[in-house]
Amino acid sequence: MKIVVNDIAASSGGALTVLKDFYNCVRENDTENEWIFLLGENILEETDNIKIITLPEIKNSRIKKLAFDFFTGKKFIKKLNPDVVFSLQNTAVFGLDIPQVIYLHQSIPFQKIKKFSFFKKSERSLAVYQHLIGWVIKKSVKACDKVIVQTNWMKDAVCKQCRVSAEKILRISPTVSDISAYDTSKPFNNKKFFYPSAPAIYKNNNAIFKACEILSKKFSDFDITLTIPENYSKNNIRCVGRLPYGEVIEKYAESTLIFPSYIETFGFPMAEARKVGTIVLASDCPFSREVLENYENAYFFDPFKPEELAKLMERVITGDIEKQETISCESNASNSWMLILKEIIKPKSNY
Repeated sequence: MKIVVNDIAASSGGALTVLKDFYNCVRENDTENEWIFLLGENILEETDNIKIITLPEIKNSRIKKLAFDFFTGKKFIKKLNPDVVFSLQNTAVFGLDIPQVIYLHQSIPFQKIKKFSFFKKSERSLAVYQHLIGWVIKKSVKACDKVIVQTNWMKDAVCKQCRVSAEKILRISPTVSDISAYDTSKPFNNKKFFYPSAPAIYKNNNAIFKACEILSKKFSDFDITLTIPENYSKNNIRCVGRLPYGEVIEKYAESTLIFPSYIETFGFPMAEARKVGTIVLASDCPFSREVLENYENAYFFDPFKPEELAKLMERVITGDIEKQETISCESNASNSWMLILKEIIKPKSNY
């Protein structure tokens, strides 16, 4: 069987992590099938059954990328004569009469909590994702044979907004890293808070800054650590930049996780903190409710009302909210990429 993996767009961040995780799964577990990865740059190694084709001229031009998806891509891929095309970049190649599977891990077009504006410079790139690229993604869902999503809320949203059958959408929860090798023995401190964040608007760092202003009127000896650049540090908030994964796990153990982000597909920090067993103060959004379902240490707040977050933080500091003993949750212990791999290499008759 020959499979073409389309991920020309991936080069950094979460998209690159997804690509490398899937590539490693193929490399370690499948030597029988032939794989061809279409990439924008040479970032993976070839093996006996994995071939890499780089198309930098398409990656570096949004117009050429759209042209590839809608016009030129079908001719290029047909020449490779694959049995299945698997897209890791949320969109399909249109006009193919070959089974296509999409791994849909971009939630911006499907969330309803925030409408981004083309007229605000800080929101323009997100508006492009929400409205323009979102249109291509939704059209891709209708054109492909199978869509794999990470959560039930995404499955419901995709079904409703794209008007496709639930049978076409397969939910496979992403695997949360095994934390057993890391130090989780640090004593919990109810005056320490932690948010592994990024500067993106929807990560909602401002909610923490505003909550801190409210809280500082009553308390002075609390500490909030954020993983955004150091120049954002202010008062009780320490911004430390990116941390090694082991230090992130240690922070979960000794701190309360704050998760004010209002746009996520899954929300890994919440799932990781749940494994550690710490208190989580999370935005009241569908993804948070799903990841933290039945979790004893979960508390929710309106992400656009920092006073609600401040109140929860105050309850942690005063001991009104205490860290509870938790029941281990290993519902997604299976390797999700192995499950996806098995779906892709199913016989054509199953598409």
